[in-house]
Amino acid sequence: MSTQPPRRRRRRPQSTSESDPQMPRRRKKRSGSSGKKKKSSKKNQIMLLRIGLFAAAGIVLLIGIFMMDWKGIGKSLGLPSAQERLLNRVIAIKEEQADLLASIRDEASARSAGESMKDLTVQIAETMQEANDLRKDKSQKVTPEEDRELRDRFMSLNKDLDARIKQETERIMKNPSLRPIMAEVFQDARFALMEAQSEMRKKSLQAGASAPGYSAVTSWTSLSPGDDIQALHMNVNWQSGKVVEVADDGKVKVHLNIHSGINSFDQFYERDKLRIKD
Repeated sequence: MSTQPPRRRRRRPQSTSESDPQMPRRRKKRSGSSGKKKKSSKKNQIMLLRIGLFAAAGIVLLIGIFMMDWKGIGKSLGLPSAQERLLNRVIAIKEEQADLLASIRDEASARSAGESMKDLTVQIAETMQEANDLRKDKSQKVTPEEDRELRDRFMSLNKDLDARIKQETERIMKNPSLRPIMAEVFQDARFALMEAQSEMRKKSLQAGASAPGYSAVTSWTSLSPGDDIQALHMNVNWQSGKVVEVADDGKVKVHLNIHSGINSFDQFYERDKLRIKD
């Protein structure tokens, strides 16, 4: 009997892990990832560009605000001028006066109206003075036509209010029990008005110490006897004179030219009531 040849064992092929060292796997690049990065970068650039443009526009706007002629813009938009606002304020105060008089029906309301009537009367005088000063201000650049139109409109409104105030006053004064009380209220308001007008006139004249061609006398102004000077005489007008004496407290004794050679009229003035020529 013939013997079969022994079977040969097949060798298993060596794994790659045994033959070669395993290399780290590389991640596959996803398609489109680089495109997204580019798009994101482009968006950021556009956003930065827009921010820069907005910032530049903001700077230009700020500069334009300070360079614009707001007075001209106000006229084109129909905004009231400074003088018109003051005159409208006068009308509003007089309306308050008319309403106050209309509210007076008995002795208690008449007595309580006293202080309010004084305050409103003084407010009207002060506002009118401010409006008149503003009207004289050449920097306002109000044309004669605008000034006339504004004055005519104000006078029309004021006329209607005066008629209403007169009507209410006549109604009140017909009441025998209210007549003496209101007479006192009106008298107090009149005295308050006179005092306010005197103070405003004084301030206006004192402001004239710095009028063109003159300089106000201050605590630093050096004065000597014989110097030419002007003094606010009786708080009414400026009168020329000469320095007679400078007191230790800073007051200045002045001889006014209107008193000729009468030295008995010489008097000391506070420095805020004196001015000298430039």
